[in-house]
Amino acid sequence: MMTRRLFLIGTAAMGRAAAGSVWTPAVGGHVWEFPRDHYSHDGYRTEWWYLTGVLEAEGGGRYGFQFTIFRRGVRPVGAREAVRSRFVKDDFAMGHFTLSDVRARRFRFGQRLSRGVFGEAGFGKSGEARLAWIEGNELRLEEDGSMKLVARPDGESSLELEMRPTGAAVVHGEGGLSRKAAGEGNASLYYSLTRMAAAGTVRCDGRERKVTGRVWLDREWASNQLAPGQIGWDWFSLSLSDGSDLMLYRLRNASGTDPFSSGTLVRAGGGQRHLKSGDFTMTPGETWRSAATGGVYPVEWVLEVPSERLKLTVLAEFPEQELALTPVAYWEGMIAARGEAAGREVTAEGYLEMTGYAAALRALQR
Repeated sequence: MMTRRLFLIGTAAMGRAAAGSVWTPAVGGHVWEFPRDHYSHDGYRTEWWYLTGVLEAEGGGRYGFQFTIFRRGVRPVGAREAVRSRFVKDDFAMGHFTLSDVRARRFRFGQRLSRGVFGEAGFGKSGEARLAWIEGNELRLEEDGSMKLVARPDGESSLELEMRPTGAAVVHGEGGLSRKAAGEGNASLYYSLTRMAAAGTVRCDGRERKVTGRVWLDREWASNQLAPGQIGWDWFSLSLSDGSDLMLYRLRNASGTDPFSSGTLVRAGGGQRHLKSGDFTMTPGETWRSAATGGVYPVEWVLEVPSERLKLTVLAEFPEQELALTPVAYWEGMIAARGEAAGREVTAEGYLEMTGYAAALRALQR
């Protein structure tokens, strides 16, 4: 989702835009075009390619993963000078990668930061094979519209997947504009591919295993999102057994839920509904305390969309799925759900991200 992701985190130290330069604000009227919008949007300051997936291993066992590569602009397009030095960069890259092993209750994670001066990180231009890459981790777009991913969460594990979209891109918010606060530009342009069919291999604990499953791709770009007083968010992506998909996020401020919380219900067979903050509730339950950071995270939730007769009880597959990073830690992990949709029993699986519990998150504010 949105600021997701903590590019926020370390980017303040990476450099500031030239004085007087201007980044493009995220506003309405964007004309969506694919595959063009899979590629980078250099006029915006912050952008990410974010994938999560739930995978079944041949012979038993379940895995989940997060793969995120962030682009952080240093100089707006209009302020860039013609230079011939590889050491002068207009963007920086950061990557977050995780692998959850449900059977072993083990969570692996890693972070990469790179200026990409020797090509070890970068962002593809329209028509190129690579969309984004950093130090051995990469996302590629094939000519037939499928994607390939290589992720290396740590020095001992890796993931390679081929992924094929099973439906059209879903644009969130108002025509793809996802508002996060009052005022022009406090928003992102946001779309998802919610049910990509995936197959590949997972390597960990000295073993290579074949896996199949579903992958959810989120793409967002913006120049500013959070406003003063917003301290974090809780974001869900869920694929339901009735064929529908649900994305919800709750922005939090000091007094509770922020009115700019939002979501999207993607109906089985086609069609979608934009959910405003008053259309749903997200009620936290049991919590888990991180020994590494002291953060206290809700690992049980009840999600309700009353007008859709949808109610889900959501549980973390296991609590220990925190990225204990410096300077900002957050929780990002596999979840499973059970409940009712339109009077019928359903199950669901997906991912939950929670920020601002170990420390307030401020980096995308002005």
